[in-house]
Amino acid sequence: MRFVPEDKLPIENTPVMKGMKCKTISWLIFFCLVFLPVLVSIYIWLEYDWLIAIGMGLFFYLVSAIVASKLRLSSVPFDQRERNFSSLEIAKWYTKYHFC
Repeated sequence: MRFVPEDKLPIENTPVMKGMKCKTISWLIFFCLVFLPVLVSIYIWLEYDWLIAIGMGLFFYLVSAIVASKLRLSSVPFDQRERNFSSLEIAKWYTKYHFC
């Protein structure tokens, strides 16, 4: 038996994307948050130097973490902000509330 207080609402699950447009937008946001810093670092490594690529890679990971934090704050409900979410879950919440 589980005790649930009367004044609290149950925690919502991560939204399920319905439709190709919503899935594409959420995966595109996920790709930009996770893989774009790696691709930019590889490009800088090939064009310039490996030391500059390491520095820029760390910088872009910092920027992507800040962007993920802003996306999380603007889309995840207030009562669920203490939970940990992956980048894909943050992208799904953002897509649900702002696009679909």
